[in-house]
Amino acid sequence: MSKKPIKSKKKEETKLSREEELERENELLRLENAYLKKLRAFRENPNAFHEKHKQRWHSNSKKKGSD
Repeated sequence: MSKKPIKSKKKEETKLSREEELERENELLRLENAYLKKLRAFRENPNAFHEKHKQRWHSNSKKKGSD
């Protein structure tokens, strides 16, 4: 028995359909778009960005301490 049929079978199982490939690409583009929007917002106003995340961090730390 050769190992070649096993390798080709695994490739077929992991190969995505055209629709799945497009869905994956769409999701990656959405993530990239969200990242770029956050980066742009940070560059435009770094102080507001830090204040927003600073407030979120403090509210999360209070919840953890109350347990």
